[in-house]
Amino acid sequence: MSNITISSLNVRGLGNNEKRREIFQWLRKKKFSIYMLQEVHCTERSFETWAAEWGYTAFFSGFASNKAGVAILFNNNFAFKVLRQICDKEGRYIIIDLEVGEQILTICNIYAPNKDDPFFFQNIREQMTMFRCEEIILGGDFNLVMDVKKDKKGGKSTTHRNALKVIQNIRDNLDLTDIWRDLNPDGRRYTWRQNKPEIHCRLDFFLVSVSLAGRILKADILPGYKTDHSLCNIVINYQTHPRGPGLWKLNSSLLEEMDYVNKIKSTILETVNQYESDETVDEVLLWEMIKLQIRDTSIKYSKAKIKKMKTKEADIENDISALERQLESCINNDKEALAEQLRVKKRELENIIEYKTKGAIIRSKVRWYNEGEKNNKYFLNLENRHCKKKTIMQIKAKDGANLTNDSDILRECNSFYSDLYATKSTKITEDLEKNFLVMNTHTNSTKLIRKNARAPYLKENVSKLSSQWNPVNHLVQTVSLLNSIKFSGKMYLLFL
Repeated sequence: MSNITISSLNVRGLGNNEKRREIFQWLRKKKFSIYMLQEVHCTERSFETWAAEWGYTAFFSGFASNKAGVAILFNNNFAFKVLRQICDKEGRYIIIDLEVGEQILTICNIYAPNKDDPFFFQNIREQMTMFRCEEIILGGDFNLVMDVKKDKKGGKSTTHRNALKVIQNIRDNLDLTDIWRDLNPDGRRYTWRQNKPEIHCRLDFFLVSVSLAGRILKADILPGYKTDHSLCNIVINYQTHPRGPGLWKLNSSLLEEMDYVNKIKSTILETVNQYESDETVDEVLLWEMIKLQIRDTSIKYSKAKIKKMKTKEADIENDISALERQLESCINNDKEALAEQLRVKKRELENIIEYKTKGAIIRSKVRWYNEGEKNNKYFLNLENRHCKKKTIMQIKAKDGANLTNDSDILRECNSFYSDLYATKSTKITEDLEKNFLVMNTHTNSTKLIRKNARAPYLKENVSKLSSQWNPVNHLVQTVSLLNSIKFSGKMYLLFL
């Protein structure tokens, strides 16, 4: 499938058998891909029964039949694989790593306490460090609003300030964004409402990775069923966008390796010797050829080093696994020697990972880094997210349609720039061309005079041409004409 739809709804209890069956049937008819439910009021004894009633893959978390409880329900209309999961014993959150095609989503469904509890969100952040977090979807009932002015109507103009600060910190550190607000910057929609006193709040929303935001085609708020909350959903385009070769940059750490330095020295000497006797190659062209050969040598050296490092890393991991198995079944006399070998191998593996992390820190363009403050996975994921940000996931065509297919996007870009830089004949451009024709005639005449500089009639030609050509008047006319132009689709360069 090309799109998956993820929804979130606070159902206000599913303990009633009739209500639960109705809501399950209502959700199935929506034909969404994933349903994140809050306040389901389930207990461990009801997990299997409710999962059987749903009929497809389902995860539940809860401990009481009259409060809290969350669930993630999957439809059978798309292929997926759950790699890892954590269910809170108190029924406040479920976190999963979900493999969809070639992508891995970390989905977190939360039902936050209805009080200013920053520790709840801090705990969520700590739990998420155990997951891949390549692409994050954090959604559910947050029981607070991100912006009091835009997301709340009626009641006191306040929210849970301490909890909000933690959420904002999570948003910034994990590079998340409120996708509904991004798509509706001035919109005023609410997901929870109360009549007496009249209060409306947008308590339910999705925070998604900025790198994933380009794939989201739609974020909507729809009516709920037998609840005072509305249903929120996002539609994600899951067509693949294969990564190209990218732009090569020199890894400056190579300059500290003597093998690389010696190769570059040899490359320079070989290039100089190759073109030394070629009279058609001057100093500037020779320098360009040297840089070209240095680049080619550097790329080959880097690829060979990466391949060698990958092979070494795989071998070390295999050795560690073998040593661990031996250590489990060995005699006491051999344990110390095996343990020492295991420590050496683990240290070698750590050195390789640290080297990769340093490269990821540089490529991810992090402005600051304190040793031990961020783990390796953070920088590797940050590098991947920055790469995805540079990819055009969708584009709006001239007719207003959203294009998501790679070939359609490229075709639209080609059409746009072809029209942008195409020559368009207008009265203004015709006047400009006429003026430039005069100017070019003057330039060509000047070249002709220089060519015949030794001719006896040089002075006569120069004085005659000067009387016909007034550069000041021509400059005034040209500037006046250019001032009347805003944009004509064609750029002219003036050589006066």
